[in-house]
This record gives sequence, C-alpha cells and structure tokens, in this order.
Amino acid sequence: MFDGPSFIFMFAISALLAGVSVVDVVQHHRTLFDGRFTLDERQRLLRFVLFVLLPLSVLAHEGGHALVVKAFGGEVVGFGFFLYYGYVEHIGRYTDLELAMIAFAGPAVNIVLGLGALALGWYRPMNAPARYLLLLFGIFGLANALIFYPAIDVLGGVAGDWETIYSRRTPLFSLSVGVLHAAILVAGIIVWRSATLRRECESRTGLRPTPLRRHLQHPGPRQVAGMLTVAGALATNGWTHPVHLVADAQAGGSQLILRWESRGFQRALVVHSTLPEDPERHIELHAGIEAPGSGIPPYHRPLARVDGTPTTHELVPYIRRYLDLVDSWDGASVTTPN
Repeated sequence: MFDGPSFIFMFAISALLAGVSVVDVVQHHRTLFDGRFTLDERQRLLRFVLFVLLPLSVLAHEGGHALVVKAFGGEVVGFGFFLYYGYVEHIGRYTDLELAMIAFAGPAVNIVLGLGALALGWYRPMNAPARYLLLLFGIFGLANALIFYPAIDVLGGVAGDWETIYSRRTPLFSLSVGVLHAAILVAGIIVWRSATLRRECESRTGLRPTPLRRHLQHPGPRQVAGMLTVAGALATNGWTHPVHLVADAQAGGSQLILRWESRGFQRALVVHSTLPEDPERHIELHAGIEAPGSGIPPYHRPLARVDGTPTTHELVPYIRRYLDLVDSWDGASVTTPN
C-alpha cells in the first residue's frame, strides 16, 4: 500500500504542494494576517494546514512513538516520514501494556496538539486569520488521528497503532482509550451541531458572511456598514486591481466606498444602504471617475438601485458587475458624460 510508483508519485506531488504553500505564506504573510480576510486567503491558509501543518503533525506523531520507545528501554532502528505517512521501527523487550502505550503515544501527541490548537484559537485574543488557522489545524489534526487513521487500520488491512491500542491483551487500557476516543468524537459532534457555537465560530473567524436580512431587523448603521464591507471584500477578491475599501456609518444610512486606480484614472464605486427602519429601504450604487491633474471635474453617475434587503451574497454580483463597468470607462466618460 505504501510503496511502488503510485506512492512515490503521490509523495512527490504532496511535497511539491507543501513547498508551494510554504513559499506562498512566507511571501504574503503580511497580507494574509492583516485585518482584511478574504475567501482567497482562507483557501490559502486551508492549503497550508493540509499540505504543511498536517504533515508536520504526522512527524510529531512518529516522534511520540520514538520517545516512548526510549522511555521503555527500547532502541529505534528505523524511522520514516513521508508527509502523510510515517513509521518507527524499534527493538526491545516490552510487556503488552508497554506496546499498547507505545502505539498510543503517536495519537496522543496529535490529540494534545489538536486540542491545544483549538483552545488557543478559541480563547486567546488574535486576529481572524490566525484564529482560523489554529481552529482548522485543530479540527483536521483530531479528525486525522481519531477518524482517518483508525479507518485505515480497519478498512485498509494495515496493522497500525489502533489495532495494538485496542488489543484484547490490554482490556483496561483499551477501555480507557476507547472512552477518551469516544468522548472527543461525541463532544465534537455536539459542538458542531450547536447553532450558537457555529455562529460564534463564524463571527470570530469571518468564515461565512452573514446575510443582511438576518441582521436588518434591529441593527445599527455600523452593523450594516460592516456587512457591506464583507460584500465588497468578496466582490474584490481576486479582481483585476487592488481596491481600497472604506465603510462609513451615517445618520441617513451606511455606505461602502471602493476606490482603485487604472489606466491613469482614479475610480470609485459607492454602495449606499438606507436605514433598516426605512419602510422603502434599498441599496443604491453610484460611481465616479477622475483624471488627476487634468483640470477636468470628476464625473459622477448613479448606476443601480436594489430594493429591499439583499443578502451579502446577493449583493456581491452587483458590486462585481459595476466594478467591471466603471473600470471600462475611458477619457470619453469623463469629458462627455451620458
């Protein structure tokens, strides 16, 4: 299963992806961990967890085996690490309980790392990207150790750690580990099924934008401005030009200004939302373009009106569409408005 050309090919691809992910995070660490957290940045951090942090947890897993082998007087005679797969070969005179403890040492390291990452990501003050990274690593690390590896032992015909841990020769130890194993899995299911905790997680990490209509019952202008900012960030994610976003809460409503420069023109798209209590509440989009130093007055133009309270995701296509429109304007748009 873990040899032959197919395994070598998969290892080479995984190593390449890991290297690319490391270079990406190192080169863009300032923007990845700043205050603006886009969908693209979430995906890049997800790749970093899957291709870099998760393999490192496998290395730590094997290190746990090796340390306990040493503690029981054994000798490590072989060590292998292939990103998602590793092994420790050792010799020594062990009891059945010691063999079970050596087997459990690897998953125990993963459990400690996973729970530690979740605790740090949840309780320690930090920005959304760092929190997102820790929580992702904790979830994937625990799932890998407590679900994926046991499944391979059972379904893949591999004589792995969990076969030794749940040996009939060590019933009390196996029962103790089984209780811990089940408790963590059940706790994870309960936590994930909790709508309150999911909303709190989304709020802390910006994982999923909240629809405007969910919050427009009793929100203030600042909340609406924040949601407009989320829509603007999603719309500009991966767009042609860097865009500067400024949200503003006003007495008459909230607005988001998106500014960028292209082909010698300063351009802006304004997204304005009326107050939630307005019986005819709506969102308006306006745009402007200016040629700096030309002496020509800026050109402003209303673009569209969206009645009601669209969700964040419903608003994103409008913003993206009119970003493209305003970016296509040229000098004729400034001098001869129509």
